Amino acid sequence: MRKPMMRCAMFMTLLLVWPVHSASGQELSAPEKNFEYLWQTYDRNYALFGAKHIDWAALYKVYRPRVTAKTTDAELFEVLSGLLGNLNDNHVRLNAPDRAFQSGILGEMKQESFSLDLVKASFLKARAKELMNGVFVYGWLTDSIGYFHFSRFSQIELSSAAIDEIIMEFKDAKSIIVDVRANGGGDDRVGRLIADRFADRKRLYMKTQIRNGPDHDDFTPPKYWYVEPDGPIQFTRPVILLTHRFSVSAAENFTLAMRILPNVTVVGDATSGVFADVYGDRMPNGWRFSVPFKLFVDQDGFCWEGIGVPAAIRQTNTKKDLDEKRDKPLELAVALIETGALKAQPQTSSLRDIRDSLAWNLYRSINQKGITSAIAEFNKAKSGNPNSYYLDQEELLDAGNKLWDAGKHNEAFEVFRINAREFPRSSVGDERLGDAYAATRDDVMARQQYQKSLEFNRRSYPWEIQSYDDAKRLASGTRLLARSLERDITDKGIDAAVKAFDEAKLGPISSYYIDESQINQLGYQLLRRGRMQEAIAVFDLNAREFPQSFNTYDSLAEAYMTTGNKELAIKNYKKSIELDPQNTNGADMLKRLEAAPGQADSKTYDAYTGSYDSPMGVIDITMDGNKLFAQPAGASKEELTPENDGVFNIASVGARVTFVKDERGHVIQALIRLGDQEIKARKIK
Repeated sequence: MRKPMMRCAMFMTLLLVWPVHSASGQELSAPEKNFEYLWQTYDRNYALFGAKHIDWAALYKVYRPRVTAKTTDAELFEVLSGLLGNLNDNHVRLNAPDRAFQSGILGEMKQESFSLDLVKASFLKARAKELMNGVFVYGWLTDSIGYFHFSRFSQIELSSAAIDEIIMEFKDAKSIIVDVRANGGGDDRVGRLIADRFADRKRLYMKTQIRNGPDHDDFTPPKYWYVEPDGPIQFTRPVILLTHRFSVSAAENFTLAMRILPNVTVVGDATSGVFADVYGDRMPNGWRFSVPFKLFVDQDGFCWEGIGVPAAIRQTNTKKDLDEKRDKPLELAVALIETGALKAQPQTSSLRDIRDSLAWNLYRSINQKGITSAIAEFNKAKSGNPNSYYLDQEELLDAGNKLWDAGKHNEAFEVFRINAREFPRSSVGDERLGDAYAATRDDVMARQQYQKSLEFNRRSYPWEIQSYDDAKRLASGTRLLARSLERDITDKGIDAAVKAFDEAKLGPISSYYIDESQINQLGYQLLRRGRMQEAIAVFDLNAREFPQSFNTYDSLAEAYMTTGNKELAIKNYKKSIELDPQNTNGADMLKRLEAAPGQADSKTYDAYTGSYDSPMGVIDITMDGNKLFAQPAGASKEELTPENDGVFNIASVGARVTFVKDERGHVIQALIRLGDQEIKARKIK
């Protein structure tokens, strides 16, 4: 079943409590409450009003009168779509059970200007090499020009090893062409580490801030993003980066990182213009929507949201070009290299604001010199030129967590104390310090920190609401057994963690709190990390604690199915359906598990092809030869490997796709199971 939040695709489902009375004091109707909820959530959390010069209050005056007690669901969806459409933001989406809307240009476009299969078949000299299950594809275009394409930014350690292998392959090349066309984004840290392999020196390419207050210009202090030489070797000879309109999100931030390097030339088309990190929320009526909550600007302070990073040399493909086995941007890139026309550019703007990260300097100094010297250096730097450093709370928390995980608890405590001191109006620092005290069984100090964290918690973002509720319980002395369970699994192992969980329940019922959803989230975290037996133990514990919840048995059944235990998967799906006969997911899974094994027939694939409308945007299902492929808007094309007739897996992202037919045998829907999420995609053509 659905569980809360993954970046861009998985959504938080907690509700904020907003006023439900109009200015006249009358109770608002359901349509009005839903409009107010969405409008106010954006008003408090959307990060890009200033960057885009949007008058949100003026738009309220235009669209709010269109919603009354008599407004139908279809009319309300149209009004909200019109409101959100003004944002011109590809990260902004609204989804109801029977309709979906995406702001920005990507929802109006189809990716027909790039084919990796064409590059592999017609341009590479030999068979392409692949890493990370095809995320990275590379090979030689000529005897002296290397090429690599990657489809997303993920798995930082594996990506680091992959890019080092690729750079080593091309270390003697005259030039390298890097291709992020049809790259759907992901983790910005991965983009930075790849760009580091081409860097000549430390250069600023991006600054980010988080919206953190009621005013549209309320933001945290900026976090500075730099490229600097890293990896076994550097490639500083000419590089061409290929981009186009379906280079999305993290691919665009990667473009910002590459374009400030003197040896890099960007060829192709502007990127999509969608940078900011995003979270998901749910309206009172259950409709889902997404909210970009971070501001991203380049080294000069310019925000490219809604515009896209332009190519230095613009060249594009059409569908006709691809049909004719042409790739004009790639052909132009090769010609530019072979003519020797590319010259290094000075890129002086990237050198104007070079600062040290006090957080990571502190972390390195602690490991190299000890805590006393490290703190002295930190304080000295803080008293110096304020333009020589920056201090980011996320980085400081990461530093403390790394020390804690390494067993350096005393050092971690000092970092957490510095965090609480340096960011006194942020609830996060006090709450994390409280967690550290709680982990060492100093309950008095822990409760003090939790109580302190309540004062500055805005309760605006879904995770802030969850943190507030948790801290309030912890401050009163109530133990959160889901949180203790997670910590104990890491520290003691699953058996000892379950035993500690049960022992905690021997106390008065008022001394502890068990959150079903948090335990379920923990189970799915373990499942995604491949820790199958621990995940099953957590799901089993949850079902034991909440025996009347159909969702706990549904999740336990999925875990058993993932590990190949068909018998127990069937047993638990049956229990889930018994508790909730409307559990269509469980019924579908049970039907598949109990069905006789079937063999997929590629002759039936044509019935699955077409366009499907989903919360991720439009997904195109296509055939190439006797293979089936799925491609969400702005993302790379992924192969669907058959599990059964009508059931396919996408190995690269760990997803399962089930095509649903109506009584006439026509495919009407695709159910996409991605980790702990089920995404419904309605066939539209």
